[in-house]
Amino acid sequence: MIIIAAVIGSWLTGLWSCEMGRKDLTEQDKLTIADYINSISVLVQHSNKVSINYFTTLNKIRDITTAELDSNLSKAIEESKVIFENNSEMNPPQYFEVTHGYLNLVFETRNSAYEEFKPALFNVLADLDAENSSKQISNAFLYMYMSDEIYKYFQEELKKSGEKLGIGNLTIIDSAILSNKDLLNSLAVASLIADYKAVTNLQERRGVAVIPGSIRYYPEQINEQDEHFIIKKGNEVSVAINIENQGNVSENDVPVKAVYTVEGISKSENREQVIELINPSEQKTVTFTGFTAYPGKRCQIKIDAGPVENEAILANNSYTFKFMMEN
Repeated sequence: MIIIAAVIGSWLTGLWSCEMGRKDLTEQDKLTIADYINSISVLVQHSNKVSINYFTTLNKIRDITTAELDSNLSKAIEESKVIFENNSEMNPPQYFEVTHGYLNLVFETRNSAYEEFKPALFNVLADLDAENSSKQISNAFLYMYMSDEIYKYFQEELKKSGEKLGIGNLTIIDSAILSNKDLLNSLAVASLIADYKAVTNLQERRGVAVIPGSIRYYPEQINEQDEHFIIKKGNEVSVAINIENQGNVSENDVPVKAVYTVEGISKSENREQVIELINPSEQKTVTFTGFTAYPGKRCQIKIDAGPVENEAILANNSYTFKFMMEN
């Protein structure tokens, strides 16, 4: 708290202006203040979202690659920097200059926290300069906490500035980016760092899979008999199936093949499509159309997805669907 008070004091020294007391506000004054509140509210909401995404990334550290971790943390730094710059360039209404200084300090401190945390984290993961890197991580959490405390001052001063102008209950949304105050404790930080260093999944994990339960027939399925689905009678057969990226790497140009065979028919019908891009945990639907209809005959369609490069588990890359079209 002493550090926070000192920081706040420095802003008061640099930004304090003479109070001119309460004044009668024109309609234009009211619109200007309303626009200002709306503008800074947008920045605060964005800042809150950056924090949520930041800690979501850290919580998923076991399930993402080093490249994804780097990209997500870098994105947070860039977005936080833009928020700070946009706030710095804003011209607050008269009587709100000091108040706006608090908000500027909030965003500056948050940006410093993100910038300090990322290189320290990667040094820890690489066993480089562990002692200093651990201190940097602790400092980053301290900066986050400081920004949250300064934001409370900002909220109070915003309300006071409004009251001096005759505006009652002038408020703005809450903002706190360090939800876990335990991270201000050095032992908690040490435990967190130990968890990060124990991570073994910051390597690529690649694999795609056919999702059997997602199959859809056209004409539509109406019944089930033994191991065969029964579909309505039609002139041709089409199927749609979901393919899932079960790895932690985005995949490009994933081949999906369909082989259609019919009991008593020697020649199969083959189709192939390519999924241009499928992100981790994403499912994409692939549709194969125009297979010849054989009412009353036992038919099957085998779907093969991938494999992708360096895929380790291949058992879920294929599935065979059996069906009959009603006579």
